[in-house]
Amino acid sequence: MSGLAVALRSSDPAVVEAVRSVAALAELPLAVHPPGSAPPEASLVLDSVAELGKSDPDWRRAGGRFAWVAVERGLEVPDGGACLVLPDTAEELLTRIRAVSASRRAHVIGVVGARGGAGASSFAAVLARTCADAGLSTALVDLDLDHGGIDVLIGAEHEGGLRWADLGGEQGGFAPEDLSAGLPIWRGVRVLSGDLRSVGLPPSEETLTALGDAHDVLVLDLPRVAARAGGLAARWCEVVLAVAVCDVQSAAGVQALARSLSGLDMRLVVRGPAPGGLHPQDLAASCGLPLLHGMAPERSLAAALERGVAPGDHRRGPLVRAARQTLSVLGLAP
Repeated sequence: MSGLAVALRSSDPAVVEAVRSVAALAELPLAVHPPGSAPPEASLVLDSVAELGKSDPDWRRAGGRFAWVAVERGLEVPDGGACLVLPDTAEELLTRIRAVSASRRAHVIGVVGARGGAGASSFAAVLARTCADAGLSTALVDLDLDHGGIDVLIGAEHEGGLRWADLGGEQGGFAPEDLSAGLPIWRGVRVLSGDLRSVGLPPSEETLTALGDAHDVLVLDLPRVAARAGGLAARWCEVVLAVAVCDVQSAAGVQALARSLSGLDMRLVVRGPAPGGLHPQDLAASCGLPLLHGMAPERSLAAALERGVAPGDHRRGPLVRAARQTLSVLGLAP
C-alpha cells in the first residue's frame, strides 16, 4: 500500500466527523486535506461534493479508488456518478475502506462481461493461463455459480479436485496451501469452479481470503451481480476488466457497470470493430472508461471450443495477445 490508506478533502466538520467515524471502525487513520488541495498519495481518496470548487484539482485518477461523499441528500455530482451520503451509506464506505486496507499476497483481477456472450469467461481463463506462463502462482475462481462451471469451458470438468460444493462447512477451515493443493490444475493454473451442485450457493469470502494468501494472482470470473455497488468486485478487486463487443448492448452494459463500480479501477477489453464501423475506441469514449486493449474478433473460438480446444491454445490469437497486454499494463509481466 502506498501512502496513507484514506484521504478526505473537506473542511466541513460534519463531513469530516462522519467519514472519520467510519474509518475508525476499520481502525485506520484519516488524512484530512482542505478544499483546493492537490490529490495525495492514498489508497482511497474521498472528496466532499458540496465543497468542490471550480478550480480545485481533480482527485480522480486512473488506477485509484475514489468516491464522492456528502452528509446531505440530493447534491449534484459533477461527473454524474454515485455519491456516498453519510450516515446512510456508512456500510458501503466501510466496505471500500476495508478493501484498500486488506493485506493479502495476491493481486486480484476481476473479469466481467458487459453483456451475455461477450467472452468474459474465456478471457478470464486465458488471462489466468498467461499469468501462470509468466511464472506467477495463479488461481482462477468461478464466481458465477448459477451456471455451468468454468471447468467445462476449459475442458477440465473431469479433472479430480475440489469444487465449490465440496468445500461445504470446511471452507473456512482449510490452510491456504492445503486448499490450493486440493484444486484441479489446468495449464499451470489452480481452478476453483462451480458445478451443478453449486447452483444457489453463495461464494465464501473466507475461501477467497485463503486463495489470496496462497497465490500471486487471483483471477475472478465475475457474474454481473457481483459488480453491483457494494458487491464482491468492490470488496475484492484491485482492477475490474469489463469485456465487451462493439455494439449498443455492450455500451449500455458498460455504462451500467461503470455506475455500479464508480471509484474503482475499471478498464475495457473490447472485441471489434463491428460490421457497422464502431471501433473499440469509440465504445470506450462513449462510456468514459480507459481502453486497456482492443482485440480483433477470434471468429474460430466457438467452433474450437466445441472441438475441445481450450481457450488460449491458439498462442498467437487475439485472446492471448490481449492477456499479454493486460499483464504488461498492470505491471505483472516479468
